[in-house]
Amino acid sequence: MVVIATPNPAPAPTCCSNTDNPATTLPNAVPFTGQSVISAPVSSINGAPILSRMRTISLIQGQTSTIEWQLHDNAGTPIDLTPLGFTDASTQAPPFQVVMRIKEQVALGNNGSGPLQITATVKTANKGIVTVELTSNLTALPGVYYGEMALIDTSNPDVATKMIFSNIFSVIISRGTFGSFVPGGPPPMAEIRLHLRDSNPAESFLLDHLMFDDAEIALAIMRPIQYWNEIPPPIATFTTQDFPYRYHWLEGICANLFFMVAEQFRRNQLSYSAAGVTLDDQNKEPNYEQAGQVRWQAYKDWVRAQKASINLEGAYGEIGSLYQYGVYSSGIRSRY
Repeated sequence: MVVIATPNPAPAPTCCSNTDNPATTLPNAVPFTGQSVISAPVSSINGAPILSRMRTISLIQGQTSTIEWQLHDNAGTPIDLTPLGFTDASTQAPPFQVVMRIKEQVALGNNGSGPLQITATVKTANKGIVTVELTSNLTALPGVYYGEMALIDTSNPDVATKMIFSNIFSVIISRGTFGSFVPGGPPPMAEIRLHLRDSNPAESFLLDHLMFDDAEIALAIMRPIQYWNEIPPPIATFTTQDFPYRYHWLEGICANLFFMVAEQFRRNQLSYSAAGVTLDDQNKEPNYEQAGQVRWQAYKDWVRAQKASINLEGAYGEIGSLYQYGVYSSGIRSRY
């Protein structure tokens, strides 16, 4: 059975034993050390790592954390930084430096402020492992971001930044209560997985692995926003930071994840017979395609209806008031 791009599983915790009631068996506690260090898991299919796939880092809104990243080439092979003069725990080897840039995905390339840049520290030079410190201020707004870890050359005074090579990845900051209280932001990763019954390999009896990896979820979070912004009329554009609608966004996310699975089965479906037994275990594209189409059509219908409503209110010149939300016990709703 093909496993659809699952991250490498973490080592199984050593569990305590409870022979009287196995259902209450809990894993032993793990050390606190390293809980704030976040790295990007490598996707795999059938146990084989996909080193060249775009990776994703996931954290919670307001979390103070350290991103640990291993610089690699297009094939996913780690890059040795020692020939450039980098040593362990160094931040530069003149004229070279490693920096990380981060920018919200939907807003990337739009007018406005540029990406945020943070200097990285080379942790293990011969393995290309670098770290970046993220404060709670930098993770205050939930959303899906493009991260880019790059080796730059600052030797030319006429060029602000000469990028030698870089790794691009996604950064998902899930909603939480320790950041800015804003109406937008994507559903938490745990909520998406709960909705899909994909929180633990035990939920997939045939796969015995997670169905979706974080990179796929990051792309699926962004696509409903892109559709909203690009479908006419061009009003009320949003990013993953401020999209205020919850139910339909989650349904749109699930639809796009199902489309990805359908593409996987479409590519790998092959019926064959051996020893009198016919096998066709990859013939599941129609199921996932139909499930995705039903949810996506509902999302598209809702987008058109919602945009028509916003457009109509704009044409009539409605001005909102706190009175309409019952903030005050009495008042008049104005319409002009």
